Amino acid sequence: MLKIAICDDDLRFAGSLETLVMAENRELGIRVETEVFADGKTLVEHIQAGERYGLIFLDIEMKHVDGISAARLIRETDRSVLFIYISGYDSYLKELFEVEPFRFLSKPLEKELFCRYYKEACQRIRETEVFYQFTFNKEIRKVPLNNVVYFESRNRVVYIVLSSGHSEYFYGKLNGVEKELADSRCYFLRIHQSFLVNYDYIKKMNYLNVTVYIGDRELELKISEDRQKEVRRQLCEIAGGKAVIE
Repeated sequence: MLKIAICDDDLRFAGSLETLVMAENRELGIRVETEVFADGKTLVEHIQAGERYGLIFLDIEMKHVDGISAARLIRETDRSVLFIYISGYDSYLKELFEVEPFRFLSKPLEKELFCRYYKEACQRIRETEVFYQFTFNKEIRKVPLNNVVYFESRNRVVYIVLSSGHSEYFYGKLNGVEKELADSRCYFLRIHQSFLVNYDYIKKMNYLNVTVYIGDRELELKISEDRQKEVRRQLCEIAGGKAVIE
């Protein structure tokens, strides 16, 4: 199920866009759930409360919280969502690069261009979304790996801490999780017997700790002494400048 948000203070336009999305889904055979927001503030609040979308159509010119400001706040919580920005002007293009645009649509919409961009977004989501699957209370559950900040093991329980601040848990061993994720497209670093951390959420590190961010807050996690050298080696190998070693 693909969840899509449409955010535009012109509700007539938003309704037309939703109709286009649903028509395209029927043609592509995709199951989706759409939500329409009349302002950026409400959309941001939903995402900060834990809601997740694969794709957001986001108007740039809105009252209260404009599209670019909303995108900056959303990126603090969700780094993987795709944005297709919508505007009647092209004067915002430089600012858009700050918040990682996937595509840009001008008003009035060109249907052919919309259909092309929408198909490209769906293809990108299918290619990049990877899930971690686990069992709890005899139910199979899964979470998107790119929303996992870290796994933590405590008393034979593995906690999955998500970027929203929420968490899931199951009974198991962190060694098993580490082996399962060895071939994943997401990089996870075993910094401690109890912690397996998603590289994408590491903001900085020193010899003793890594700092990760969860939503708008930072959290420091200890690197065990016996893993310090190996963690630094792995981080330098994949870092490409994102994390800072102090």
